[in-house]
Amino acid sequence: MNNTSNTSVNFTSFTRSILKHLQEALGENYSVFSHNVKKNNGIELTGVIAKREGCNASPTIYINEFYHEGMTKEEIKKIADLLYESFQEAEFEDNVDLSDFIRFDRAKEKIAFKLIHAERNRELLQMIPNKPFYNLAMVFYYTVCEAPFNGKAAILIYNSHMRQWGTNLEELYQIAAKNTPVLFPGTIDRMEEVMRGILKDGLQEELAFSGKSEEGELFGEGWIQEVVGQMMEDLEEVKMPMYVLTNRQKLYGAACMLYPGVLKEFGRQLGQDFYILPSSVHEVILVPGETGAEHGALQKIVKEINQTQVAEDEVLADSVYYYSRGEDRILWIS
Repeated sequence: MNNTSNTSVNFTSFTRSILKHLQEALGENYSVFSHNVKKNNGIELTGVIAKREGCNASPTIYINEFYHEGMTKEEIKKIADLLYESFQEAEFEDNVDLSDFIRFDRAKEKIAFKLIHAERNRELLQMIPNKPFYNLAMVFYYTVCEAPFNGKAAILIYNSHMRQWGTNLEELYQIAAKNTPVLFPGTIDRMEEVMRGILKDGLQEELAFSGKSEEGELFGEGWIQEVVGQMMEDLEEVKMPMYVLTNRQKLYGAACMLYPGVLKEFGRQLGQDFYILPSSVHEVILVPGETGAEHGALQKIVKEINQTQVAEDEVLADSVYYYSRGEDRILWIS
């Protein structure tokens, strides 16, 4: 009889094992260690860093989602191998130049804004410049455009940065309001197309992890399309038309709802007012107002998405907003 109690580990032991496996795999030119990072909504995650000798920047991979109770040593080894491949793919070839961040005359060209939940980030908001927007807060960040980040990494701007730069909240706001739509152009797509892409990418990733991605035509592109099609048929039972608003980089795309003219133009094309459901900090869902949906039902959808589909540190709000074409503004309705 198998006795799994002798092989199961707690999170601390899991982390140590991951570090040990990675250090052995990467070799003596790397220093592998973990540290705890406070993320959005007060969530604390454990990140693993593999710092290469002579390089000033290192990728960080968060490991919390990989852990579960009763985990075995065999599972840990498999996860460590997956992380090793991820670190290899995320390898920085050169030092990352962040010298522009020090000088405000250069840094201001890359300052943008994003939206976070105000109450869940109450302590953080005391330390960073921000502007309230109903139960949310607009906060500011410096987008790292150097390789390998290319606009997909950010440095949150604190009050201390603002003082060092000799600027103020209003100037930061004016700069970010101008920059963000240019650096991160907004896009609106039908939910069906967005979900089709997500399902396809997820299925390919799962097959690659299971080692079945190269087993001939059985798991080829045609098979993937067929499975995705079946999944979409199940999803399309929900007849409510939905659209996804985000940016091209899919990074903090919920902020797109504050871009000048974006909602107004969508309302014009739609020919009606619409609801705004914050599905994460990276995107919002737009639902035509004449669908007959009730506020309570929509809020239930948002809560369910946040509880089952979104990482805790990426949740924006359990709220429902409404865009009024007549008033040309967003209303907070629940």
